[in-house]
Amino acid sequence: MLEFQLRGVEVRLDGVRQDAPQMIVSVEYEIIVDTNESDQRLALLHTNIPKYRTISNTISAATRLKGTIRRNK
Repeated sequence: MLEFQLRGVEVRLDGVRQDAPQMIVSVEYEIIVDTNESDQRLALLHTNIPKYRTISNTISAATRLKGTIRRNK
Protein backbone atom coordinates (compact mmCIF):
# COMPACT_ATOMS: atom_id res chain seq x y z
CA MET A 1 0.00 0.00 0.00
CA LEU A 2 2.77 2.48 0.96
CA GLU A 3 5.57 0.86 -1.05
CA PHE A 4 7.77 1.37 2.01
CA GLN A 5 11.39 0.29 1.51
CA LEU A 6 13.07 -1.43 4.45
CA ARG A 7 15.94 -3.79 5.07
CA GLY A 8 14.65 -5.21 8.34
CA VAL A 9 12.25 -4.75 11.21
CA GLU A 10 12.27 -5.71 14.89
CA VAL A 11 9.22 -5.64 17.16
CA ARG A 12 9.51 -5.57 20.95
CA LEU A 13 6.44 -6.31 23.07
CA ASP A 14 5.72 -5.84 26.75
CA GLY A 15 2.43 -7.05 28.17
CA VAL A 16 0.83 -6.56 31.57
CA ARG A 17 -1.27 -9.45 32.88
CA GLN A 18 -3.90 -9.32 35.60
CA ASP A 19 -4.46 -12.38 37.80
CA ALA A 20 -8.09 -11.98 38.85
CA PRO A 21 -9.91 -12.06 36.58
CA GLN A 22 -7.23 -13.37 34.26
CA MET A 23 -6.68 -11.04 31.33
CA ILE A 24 -4.10 -8.95 29.55
CA VAL A 25 -4.44 -5.39 30.81
CA SER A 26 -2.18 -3.69 28.28
CA VAL A 27 0.39 -4.24 25.57
CA GLU A 28 3.15 -1.80 24.68
CA TYR A 29 5.26 -2.20 21.56
CA GLU A 30 8.32 -0.71 19.94
CA ILE A 31 8.87 -1.13 16.21
CA ILE A 32 12.47 -0.66 15.07
CA VAL A 33 12.85 -0.25 11.31
CA ASP A 34 16.06 -0.37 9.27
CA THR A 35 15.22 2.01 6.42
CA ASN A 36 16.33 5.07 4.49
CA GLU A 37 12.76 6.36 4.25
CA SER A 38 12.10 9.88 5.56
CA ASP A 39 10.87 10.59 9.10
CA GLN A 40 7.51 11.58 7.60
CA ARG A 41 7.17 8.22 5.84
CA LEU A 42 8.17 6.41 9.03
CA ALA A 43 5.44 8.30 10.93
CA LEU A 44 2.95 7.45 8.17
CA LEU A 45 3.84 3.77 8.48
CA HIS A 46 3.16 3.92 12.23
CA THR A 47 -0.18 5.64 11.60
CA ASN A 48 -1.23 2.95 9.13
CA ILE A 49 -0.22 -0.10 11.18
CA PRO A 50 -3.16 0.05 13.62
CA LYS A 51 -5.59 1.11 10.89
CA TYR A 52 -5.00 -1.72 8.45
CA ARG A 53 -3.59 -4.71 10.36
CA THR A 54 -5.82 -7.47 11.70
CA ILE A 55 -3.67 -8.37 14.72
CA SER A 56 -3.30 -4.82 16.05
CA ASN A 57 -7.01 -4.19 15.47
CA THR A 58 -7.93 -7.38 17.35
CA ILE A 59 -5.65 -6.62 20.30
CA SER A 60 -6.70 -2.97 20.59
CA ALA A 61 -10.37 -4.04 20.69
CA ALA A 62 -9.62 -6.19 23.75
CA THR A 63 -7.02 -4.18 25.69
CA ARG A 64 -4.96 -0.99 25.74
CA LEU A 65 -2.41 -1.02 22.90
CA LYS A 66 0.27 1.67 22.82
CA GLY A 67 3.55 1.91 21.00
CA THR A 68 6.27 3.71 19.15
CA ILE A 69 8.22 3.38 15.95
CA ARG A 70 11.83 4.38 15.42
CA ARG A 71 14.65 4.05 12.98
CA ASN A 72 17.39 1.48 13.56
CA LYS A 73 20.63 3.31 14.37
